[in-house]
Amino acid sequence: MTVYNTKKTFQKKKLFAFDVDGTITPSRGIMDSEMTKLFLKLLEYKKVAIITGGAFADINRQVLQPLNLPNHLKKNLILLPTNGGGLWVFNNEWQEIASHKFTEDEKQKITEVLIEVNNADQKLKNNICYGQKIQDRESQITYAALGEYAPIELKLAWDPDLKKRIALQHKLQRKLPEFEVKIGGKTSIDITPKGMDKAYAIKKVMEYLKQPKEEVLFIGDAVYENGNDFPVQQAGIETIKVNGPEETKERLIKLLTNISS
Repeated sequence: MTVYNTKKTFQKKKLFAFDVDGTITPSRGIMDSEMTKLFLKLLEYKKVAIITGGAFADINRQVLQPLNLPNHLKKNLILLPTNGGGLWVFNNEWQEIASHKFTEDEKQKITEVLIEVNNADQKLKNNICYGQKIQDRESQITYAALGEYAPIELKLAWDPDLKKRIALQHKLQRKLPEFEVKIGGKTSIDITPKGMDKAYAIKKVMEYLKQPKEEVLFIGDAVYENGNDFPVQQAGIETIKVNGPEETKERLIKLLTNISS
């Protein structure tokens, strides 16, 4: 769905939802000073939801610490780590008011399948690894082919045409049909409980805020088939696809001009 940069379009939106990696930060990076200024201004006017495959600790490092929000603006921010596996709001402190986590048996099965698939592919097995390949985020298990903290230039070069991630996704879907298996970041696959994706997350925050979908705008970089932002568009939410944080800044500048003019 295309969003037109008109004052009327932006004024009717009450909730602005964002992906993190590749949208408001570089992969696994933190918000820069320009992005934080734009978010501070947006939060003066609107409710903002952060929807990411990362855990709450990742949101804290990548978003909350750089923003350093005053308390009155924290109340306009809703956090949905692990694609809605948790919902966090600020009430004197950050509190998780809803969660949906894997059982230990589910974690064990997913981890065993990931190890099996990784070890069966010599290219995957022999990749130089920067940090953990398999990350337990309680309500999501993420597989990162080069490790959690691989340099961004290596991530961008590893699978520029998506072929490796799509092939890996298909292998895992066949072995884990009872779970959601989505392409996450530039080198990663996210596995969540069935039905838990970013559409689930955005519906969760809409229910919490009692916000109809006509008043919601989502911005993300993985709005393509197999991408973990694509379910939001499929749910009928007005969506902007961006190619990285710099394009997000450009969109926000236009957006804020329309809100404040």
